[in-house]
Amino acid sequence: MDFKNIIDKAYQARDKALMKLSRKADFRSVLGDISGILDPQDMEIIVVRGKGCEIVFTNARAEERLYNEEGTSFTCKAVFSKHFPGLCDNCPYGGKSKLDDSAPFELDDTSGRTFNVRRNTINWADGKPATIFMMRDITPAKEANERLYALAYTDQLTGVPNRQKLKEDFTIIEQKISSEQPISGVVALFDLDHFKTVNDTYGHNTGDVVLRRLTEHLQTNSHFTDKLYRLGGDEFVLLFTNPSDEFPVHEKMQEHYKTILSTALRSYTLPNIDVKCTLSIGVSFFPKHGYNLSDILRKADIALYQAKAGGRNQVVFFEDHYDTAQKFKDMYINIQPVLMGVGKTFGYELVDRSNSGESEDGVVTLSEFNRTLDALGLNDIENNLHYFIQYSNQLLSPAVLNNLPRDKFIVQLNLSGNAKITSAEIALDLKLFKELHSHGYKIALTGLNSANPISELMGIVDYCKFAPTDTNRTRQKVLIAKNQRIRFIATDVDSMDDFLTAKETGFHMFQGYYFNQPVEGRKTKELSPLKFNYFRLMKLSSTEDYMDFREISDIIAADVALSYKLLRILNSAAVGLRNVSSISSAVAYMGEESLKKWIAVLALRGIAEDKPLELVRMSLIRARFGELLAPGFRIKRNPQQVFMVGMLSLLHIALEMSKEKLLEDIPVADEIRESLLSRHGVYSDLLRFYENYEYANWEAVSQFVDENHLDASFVNDAYIAAVKWYNELTAN
Repeated sequence: MDFKNIIDKAYQARDKALMKLSRKADFRSVLGDISGILDPQDMEIIVVRGKGCEIVFTNARAEERLYNEEGTSFTCKAVFSKHFPGLCDNCPYGGKSKLDDSAPFELDDTSGRTFNVRRNTINWADGKPATIFMMRDITPAKEANERLYALAYTDQLTGVPNRQKLKEDFTIIEQKISSEQPISGVVALFDLDHFKTVNDTYGHNTGDVVLRRLTEHLQTNSHFTDKLYRLGGDEFVLLFTNPSDEFPVHEKMQEHYKTILSTALRSYTLPNIDVKCTLSIGVSFFPKHGYNLSDILRKADIALYQAKAGGRNQVVFFEDHYDTAQKFKDMYINIQPVLMGVGKTFGYELVDRSNSGESEDGVVTLSEFNRTLDALGLNDIENNLHYFIQYSNQLLSPAVLNNLPRDKFIVQLNLSGNAKITSAEIALDLKLFKELHSHGYKIALTGLNSANPISELMGIVDYCKFAPTDTNRTRQKVLIAKNQRIRFIATDVDSMDDFLTAKETGFHMFQGYYFNQPVEGRKTKELSPLKFNYFRLMKLSSTEDYMDFREISDIIAADVALSYKLLRILNSAAVGLRNVSSISSAVAYMGEESLKKWIAVLALRGIAEDKPLELVRMSLIRARFGELLAPGFRIKRNPQQVFMVGMLSLLHIALEMSKEKLLEDIPVADEIRESLLSRHGVYSDLLRFYENYEYANWEAVSQFVDENHLDASFVNDAYIAAVKWYNELTAN
């Protein structure tokens, strides 16, 4: 029964009592009618009136407090205020005036239990005003809420606040940053160096003890009290705040926190444990490095990476020059083809920030699996292909298992080419491999050493890549022959000689097959009549003058295959035109820009039909990629010329001729010619950028981005858009 209903019934009882009084009924029976209403089992209720604080009514639960109070004055001030300190401050007879009857409040009794109190003014049974206090014991509910709060916001292993609590606490900070009294502060992200070695060598129970000892030690440091949060694993955050004007310059603030954080740098270990764990700490500042937690944590993570790279056990502060390159490492998705042979693509390896697969500690650093899926939009990529992705523990999360098409993805795990892998490490790998297989994943083992193939692991994997340092073809050939079930992938196949050697060894698939330079002295490839039509179209469409639609129409009309393809794309649902039967009208419908791109696709595919389709793919992705970037360059570049540069950048390889010979036959602008033939043309830096982007040379990529005043997110989005554009263009 809620408070309003109780009061309403009390009023009804009062009215009934007054009627009885008017008929000279016994007053005790009137109080009996009221007490029947005001006696719920979960409340203590008292009715008080007058400056003397006379108690005119108590229900049964409230009377229990009066049991040992016999002989005292029967007033609220003498009795109940002893049990409820502060009750008088919330009573109109206690000296306060204009108290809001409707506002509930909380009071603790002398035993420490908490009560929710509601107060209202009523007319008592005799018609005179009185104050009613209704007190419900909320201690059990409060304790339950505290237990739920602890479960939701406290790390159960260490007892410190968790990631969710950090998010909520920082939400309050975000509001204060831009308030009238702004604050600033520090996020220090740290983890334990060599912690994985402790877990792998001594077990996770020992690792848990190390984590508890670490947090206990840090909490004894007054600088870190109430500042520590656990994000997960061995990753923690220290959060500090201070008034924005506390430090006159940023350098003073940095110096202050370096002194504090350095007190945490020490070796953390246990008795009889040989491994000593130190701390690497990455620090970012707010609002200097951002206003929201995700940005500030990301920059602290960049600084943490620098601390690891610099030798560990140190404090490193985020600096802006770290950021551009790291943005690419954080967001970049490179798509490297895996070929089954000339012109046949099996799938792609999705390469993101951790190209090596593992850090120096052996701790997998990839946590970008969801980001990979979001960025690529794999529904728009070729659905008949497979994708090699690096292992991440997210792969075993329920959300991924419920939604990922596991027949499409192959999970890569790296052995780092270690010929001295221990039996304990093999057991851990084998357990993980079996778990992945049980969920339907195919597994690719990378870093395999032909001198020590580890039969236990070879018995369960589906694909294998040898370590880059393993070049013993004889041992590789024997191992491939003995494991007919496994598909072996040759890497770093960058020339025809590499390709032929890998095939002779027995490899089934190939990566890096780009034929970067034509072979010296190779005879120029003869063009068949049909291929010559493609070549003529390339020449006609590469002009900057008005395109000769009539000559283009004549070339297409003379080639049945070209005519069919043109009419098919125009009559497709994507274009939406119908009843286009004339080649000349079809060319006119296409328009100059669309026709140029369509010719680029068909011509490159036709000319390079006996080459890997990846050659065509790379050329056109380069062309579209550059065209999308062109508006964002610091110095504006002609988007049409940028497209042409990308399209022609690999054509000489397809034709097995020199660049000079190629450009004799195609009339292009002098800027394009000079850029393709030298390192000093207007677009030469763009060609180097394409190569660095495709080979994941991040420092060079970030330098180009800085020099051209591009945004890293814009560049990444443009690359993904170029991939999707190519897929859509070649779908018909």
